[in-house]
Amino acid sequence: MKKTFLLFLGSMFFIACSSELDVENINEPNREEVLRGADGVRALASGLFNTWFIQEQHNFGSPGPAMWVMADWGTVTWANYGTLDMSMEPRVFLDNSPSYAYHSVINNYWRYMYSVTTTANDVVLAIQNGLEIGENGSETAMVKGFSHFMQGLGNGYIGLVYDKTFPSDENTDYETLLVTDYAASINLAIEQLEKSIEIFDNNDFVLPEDWINGNAFTSGDMSKLAHSFIARLMVYSARNKEQTEAIDWLSVLEHTNKGITEDFNVEGDGNGSDRKWMSWYKYYLARPNWGKVDMRVVNLLDESIPANWPDGGVNDLPHEGKIISNDKRILTDFEYDASNNRPERGMYRWSTYRYSRLDDYINANFFAPVILMRKAEIDMLKAEALLKLNRLSEAADIINSSTRVTRGNLPEVLVNENDISKAITYERTIELALTGMGIEYFDMRRNGNLQDGSLLHFPMPAQQLEVIQESFYTFGGLAPQFGTPNEDVSVNGWYKP
Repeated sequence: MKKTFLLFLGSMFFIACSSELDVENINEPNREEVLRGADGVRALASGLFNTWFIQEQHNFGSPGPAMWVMADWGTVTWANYGTLDMSMEPRVFLDNSPSYAYHSVINNYWRYMYSVTTTANDVVLAIQNGLEIGENGSETAMVKGFSHFMQGLGNGYIGLVYDKTFPSDENTDYETLLVTDYAASINLAIEQLEKSIEIFDNNDFVLPEDWINGNAFTSGDMSKLAHSFIARLMVYSARNKEQTEAIDWLSVLEHTNKGITEDFNVEGDGNGSDRKWMSWYKYYLARPNWGKVDMRVVNLLDESIPANWPDGGVNDLPHEGKIISNDKRILTDFEYDASNNRPERGMYRWSTYRYSRLDDYINANFFAPVILMRKAEIDMLKAEALLKLNRLSEAADIINSSTRVTRGNLPEVLVNENDISKAITYERTIELALTGMGIEYFDMRRNGNLQDGSLLHFPMPAQQLEVIQESFYTFGGLAPQFGTPNEDVSVNGWYKP
């Protein structure tokens, strides 16, 4: 059935990003004028990553916090950002109605990701139609390659989060654009990132450092980053174990081999009304007296401690819930904190630890680097690809030269499938927390481990359904449960209350 893409479509040039996420008129008449001028088009391209970053690292306007608790990596007793609702035990379905108090976590993210995509489309189309950027066209390739990169991030992250999408590029007729499933967005995103790589690999430029704040990336650096995001999309888009096994792991290996070789950060610019490179996502979920580490993760670090809070409280936990482990990261990344509150909201939410690795960021008033992708992430994707390809010795070598030994001071992993698989899961759980949005959730989802009743993706927002005159729908829950088991809603996961 044909569905018209009518939503909140428009250039991000007309969107004023603020802490309240106010959105101005997106149909202002000077849009075409802006797109005819080289300076205007360059300005649009320069803001693309920031718009993506703000939503990827937001709290109110992002599903990231809800994903974090659905993955049972983190736990909260506060109700903000839909975290309380989406971590209920037993799980409940998502309220996908415009009146839901926290509907912004899916509605705003949808709007702004499509703003990124359609603005990038506009920039590429303007260049395709002959517009040159910079003196004698000196910046045309840079702007075009960067805009293809951002098309990929926009379409790709829509495909990671939602079940249905409107994938688009510079040649799309929005009046006849059809609804597709998420896989079409992922596939198009990868094609767009590959286009960006072709441009990056065949040109020599340095990106202005305020485009990705604090990073004067060369074209070679951008190529590595694009390869890394392709690997992310290929792996994290899987909704279950069967899809994970069907991934083209040889291609994942090829992209990780060409991926980043050091952590990817953006430079934070402080906490103020005019600031635009801050991560509220990290700040709230890791700050003291707010988010805590779920007991599932505490149990991973010390198997003598149960993965669920006991009825008798902390006194029923071995050594009062204090982790005993040879992993040195227990001392650097985690802080013992047995204080908890709001028992009426469920003591299953209680924990004996908080995540302290980001304390320097929290205490710097946002004047600090914001981690978006660790080298360890690409290392572990590479190791996993080698494991899937039965190249066990190579997989072990990657693990033993990475954070397991360099930060954890743990013994080298043995060359066997079971130990390597467990080591990858362990390293990903410990190293990648609160970096890129949703990684903990995507990992649990693709391995079939999300708690029973958790949604495997978010439905199209109710406001979009109203525009295309479709009925509201949703996913998740146990009784009642909405969605197809193992396709839309988790079954046979790590825990079922």
